[in-house]
Amino acid sequence: MASSSARWRLACDGCDAGAWLGARAGGFDAWCEACQTAQALATAPGAEASCPRCGAALFPEPRFVELHGQLQHLDAVLAAWGGDAAPLSAILPERPRFVSDLDPPAPRTDDPPARAAQLAALARGEWRAVLAVAADSDARSHAARAIAYERSGEPSAAIAEWDAALSLGEDARAHLARGALLARSGRHAEAGEDFARAGETQAARWDRASLLVHRAVAAGSGAPDPALVARARAEAGRASAYWSDPTVGRLLWSLLVEREAVRRSGQGGPAPSSRALLRSAENELEHGTFWDRSLVLLGWTRLDGAAEAARVARPLARGSIGDLEREPALGGPELALVAQAVASAREAVDRGDPLGARSAIAGALERDDLRRFRIPCARCRRGTVGVEEMTESTGP
Repeated sequence: MASSSARWRLACDGCDAGAWLGARAGGFDAWCEACQTAQALATAPGAEASCPRCGAALFPEPRFVELHGQLQHLDAVLAAWGGDAAPLSAILPERPRFVSDLDPPAPRTDDPPARAAQLAALARGEWRAVLAVAADSDARSHAARAIAYERSGEPSAAIAEWDAALSLGEDARAHLARGALLARSGRHAEAGEDFARAGETQAARWDRASLLVHRAVAAGSGAPDPALVARARAEAGRASAYWSDPTVGRLLWSLLVEREAVRRSGQGGPAPSSRALLRSAENELEHGTFWDRSLVLLGWTRLDGAAEAARVARPLARGSIGDLEREPALGGPELALVAQAVASAREAVDRGDPLGARSAIAGALERDDLRRFRIPCARCRRGTVGVEEMTESTGP
């Protein structure tokens, strides 16, 4: 039974060294990133596959392209541990608190020319052209203008257009879009009325859940009402582990950190009662991924909670270092200096010195080859190997 999978052509920019990696008819082309030799396998390498020449782990796709990103993640964690939240803040996703549906309305064959042109302009992202056409008696025209206004950063005008669209008849999508705009502007009661009529899409369910979490946090200075949080979880459904998706736990943590930051207003670190509440809120996060633990670390750093930041950062940094140490490319002689830098960073982390660890990997972060998602070529030792081409191929 055939299945489609990616194939990568790896090549050096200084000599003719190169190889293919990926499924092919009758087998699988592998490539060892440590000794940089090609391997012919019967199937894609599994968890225990290793290079018969040097013993390094083999993988079904290029991993060296992630090295610079991994170093950036480690550096951001170390910076936050040392009190600088900016690098970690820069790599964490902006998860939506209220989502909407801004897909262009579908055109119809009987649309008059002006409306057809308006909808076509919306599909092309030409917001000014959309707004240059006055709305007509069709709700889709008002929806087009509402979307263009929102995309242009004019939420009040967008709300007015959704008002007009809804005056022409009930529309769950319009309620969702208007409700999200109202919620973002703090008009939660009105938003709740819209969300109640927004249907049962995943977006509508999330917005209702998000509103419950906002209400739970805004209700007082203590722990959020667990009943409201439970209702939010039931409404949102299964929590996604994907790094940029919103979840109840991620949102709850973020809102509590923001509330605490407003409460203390530069008066030092979190009060003991707030610290206990926030530590409890850490357990509300549904997943323990790098991104979830980094979100927690960022919160403590922003609140000047040095001891708490260290508690979260140390194992997170060790985990990132462990991931780097297992990368096969760092097992080869071409990246021995990077491997030494990572080892020095581990020693600094173990002695509780995040700034020393950050200094240890600074040179590796500045390497031009890693920044370009390439590694030194073992054959010519002048050029660098990188992904030159990716194709889809049918393999066994």
